[in-house]
Amino acid sequence: MAKTHAIDTALLQQLRSLLGHRCEHVGQVWRLIDILPEEGLAVLESDLARPPIQMDQYGRASHRANAILQVRILDPVEGEITLEMQDLLECLQSTLRA
Repeated sequence: MAKTHAIDTALLQQLRSLLGHRCEHVGQVWRLIDILPEEGLAVLESDLARPPIQMDQYGRASHRANAILQVRILDPVEGEITLEMQDLLECLQSTLRA
């Protein structure tokens, strides 16, 4: 099992200050909705105007729900911010200047 690195307090504060901000990531608009420091994850929710219909276990239409994306904050081996998280941070921070 990989060692879990603690997220720096300053980085954690920075991430928390960006909660609710939107940005484009992997070709889609997402909104940062949660930071899970114990798991080392940032949680994003798809910002589609009309989310797709979710199916139940039998393939029947059940409800509409936005997609959720989890982004690892720190590399489990190196303990450094992942490239994906760096890109996401840059994008989220640019929404502050807009």
